[in-house]
Amino acid sequence: MYKYGWKDFFRDATDLILAGILFLTAGVLGVFLTFGAALKALFAVAFSVMNHKKAVRVTADFWKAFKEDFFRSTLVWVFALGIGIGCFFVIRFALDQGNPWVAATGIVTAVLTLIFLLYFYSMSAVFRAASFGQMAKNAVLMAARHPVAILLLLGGLAVPVLLFGLWYGTILISPALFVAIETWHLNKLYRPYREAFEPPETGI
Repeated sequence: MYKYGWKDFFRDATDLILAGILFLTAGVLGVFLTFGAALKALFAVAFSVMNHKKAVRVTADFWKAFKEDFFRSTLVWVFALGIGIGCFFVIRFALDQGNPWVAATGIVTAVLTLIFLLYFYSMSAVFRAASFGQMAKNAVLMAARHPVAILLLLGGLAVPVLLFGLWYGTILISPALFVAIETWHLNKLYRPYREAFEPPETGI
């Protein structure tokens, strides 16, 4: 039986750090509009690393996943970014006006959007759907069926964010840490569903 050792850990860690650097590069060079496609590609590489099913060519696999369904991934990101910006101004205005209920509504909307993005891009990296609507529906249903996993995902996101807040130098490892934690949770969650989706078809 194969035993996972320190060499394997070091290889996987360096693969994830490289994927994280590619994620930052793709997002920044795309003027932050390509973060959606970059996040999907980061998840794709991370799932390959975690599953140990094949040799991972990090750079090649990242850009391949980045280009696949690029329009769909970017469209979702831009739409979510618009919601996030809207929530920011709603929260700020509500707090200035002393209206905590409206502020709370804005915060909840922003968190739900973030949860949707985590499921949408991670599922897009693992599964295939015939259309954009089907993938979005699957992401919503997956989140609704596994509420405990939502807390784990948000907790996994909080860890690298806090580290980055403490020291900006962690930016080079923060994406790797983030995707390692999230993929560890999601890999177990997605395993029973891996054969539930049909092969991709034309269209978004």
